Amino acid sequence: MLNRTKYFRKLCLSGCFFVGMISLSSSANAQFIGINVDYGIGYSAAPGKVSGGSVGISHPAPFIPNIGYSSVSFIDKETITDSSDNTVSLETTTTIETINLFYNVPFPVVTITVGFGYGADNLYTGVETITTIDQVESNLETSVSEAFFHIGLPFWNTVEFHLGYHFMSFNSIDITSKSTKIRGTYTNDNKKNYSGGMTTIGVQVAF
Repeated sequence: MLNRTKYFRKLCLSGCFFVGMISLSSSANAQFIGINVDYGIGYSAAPGKVSGGSVGISHPAPFIPNIGYSSVSFIDKETITDSSDNTVSLETTTTIETINLFYNVPFPVVTITVGFGYGADNLYTGVETITTIDQVESNLETSVSEAFFHIGLPFWNTVEFHLGYHFMSFNSIDITSKSTKIRGTYTNDNKKNYSGGMTTIGVQVAF
């Protein structure tokens, strides 16, 4: 009798677990919206640490793209010298922001997300560099384009963990072009090419 009782308890527990899994799967298939949050862990053109990432909202409507936002910021420090051996310290803060559209492509085991984005002044996005040169600021802005993809591992279609790569492309920037203090003394161009890729890790939660 005791063995039968233990067996019955195990059977009940197994049944509850199975029903729970089915319920979870059913709720996942009825998902209406998904929220992506990604954290930037590196940017290829940055000399050190970065801050930023991306967010996105997914929906189940076919052929209509999802929408998101990407941002990355970092600091670049250097010292330049003229022909008379005078030195000036430069500290440049660069912020890159885009609004993007993307599609989720289902695969048997993993999920793939591909998208593209754009940033410009009229979208309150784009690239901004603020260079401090001996307490004088040089502020420049330009447009940026973005292409990215994510590779994710879903769990019951409700939670997904993924890795991402966002490539940001824009023209080189002369970080001293608007500084009247050093133009003429430092005749060399101080162009910087901050185009590069942001690596992210993130999660998606579907409802």
